[in-house]
Amino acid sequence: MTQTSPQPAQPAAERLSARQKRIDEQRRKIETVRTQHRRRRMVWGAMIIVVVAIAAALVVLLFPRPVSSNMRQVVTEAATHVEEGVPVSFHNRPPSSGTHFGTSPQPAEYRMYDQPLNPGRWVHMLEHGAIIVLYRPDLCDAACVSQLGTFYDSAPRSTLVGVRHLAITPYQDMDHAIAVVAWGFVDEMDQMDADRVMADFKSKVDASTAPERGAL
Repeated sequence: MTQTSPQPAQPAAERLSARQKRIDEQRRKIETVRTQHRRRRMVWGAMIIVVVAIAAALVVLLFPRPVSSNMRQVVTEAATHVEEGVPVSFHNRPPSSGTHFGTSPQPAEYRMYDQPLNPGRWVHMLEHGAIIVLYRPDLCDAACVSQLGTFYDSAPRSTLVGVRHLAITPYQDMDHAIAVVAWGFVDEMDQMDADRVMADFKSKVDASTAPERGAL
């Protein structure tokens, strides 16, 4: 019978080194798992931020913040009628009431003008409940005028007189680029704001504050 020689005992230092290697290996595995978890959390966090940002953008686009009217009341002037072509003057600048031509406005006059409409004509329109948008040619450039045209086309027709109760005309004697005018009310702005102009229009067109509301 062959006798097997006993294996020499592993030195303590080698046993400690092997154990340390196993511990280090385990630590590396744990750290790798933790790193993977951190990366997953970061990816999910980034995805959540993106989704929230997209949702917020959609809310803004689909449900825009309502724009309120900025029309301010001014002192009204007497609604005196004069003959067509007689020079007229006003205390307010731009005028929103006062002396005007006695000839009644016609449906074709409610439009957008590229040459100034005499205030004696459009103040009479105000008296009937129409809205007049004034633009100062040296402050309202081609893009601004184009936006005014788009606004005119999108403005709703009057439920009282069946036409778009609106005229847009150049007007130099004012301090701002745009002025939205109703009888006794004005909103002035330094640049075209389509939402604001539309809000002004809807708030005052055919308003009960117009002395001859319901007339063409």
